Amino acid sequence: MNNSFARLIDGMCATLRAEVLSRLDDEFARGQVYGVINLLNTFKTRADWSPEWLALQVKAQSEALAQASAALQTVAQGAPLPAAREWPVPVPAAELLARRDQGNREIGTLMNWVADHRASLPEAAAQEAERALRQAMRTEIELELKYSPRPLFSEMSSGREDPAV
Repeated sequence: MNNSFARLIDGMCATLRAEVLSRLDDEFARGQVYGVINLLNTFKTRADWSPEWLALQVKAQSEALAQASAALQTVAQGAPLPAAREWPVPVPAAELLARRDQGNREIGTLMNWVADHRASLPEAAAQEAERALRQAMRTEIELELKYSPRPLFSEMSSGREDPAV
């Protein structure tokens, strides 16, 4: 049976804490080890082996673009809406990254379209479209924060584990 990528990283961090930090007396060196632990924890959530958070971001973008387009479709009044493609959620992380980046471009394009055509749009439709698009941007940031490990700045600067955590 193979270990998961996350379990391998967790094992490395546990070894650094138990075997390396316990043998270091130098505060600077201990801070550097905490920096490596922080880097490993960040790498664990951002590597190709853990694309779940990217899939959640892509899903939030797709839903927001669909809601915004639906709110504006009937009131576009001759100005064609920017096209947003329907994408199946792909499995490889590289495709998820590309889709997430494309979704961000499409959200920006649609936000600009709403701003450019605001005077000819019903206020309720414009507000609903902006609300959906802004929610997708907030969701992306919330997911980034949720899936990012807590930085070990205190430990890196002091060379000691923060007992409050």
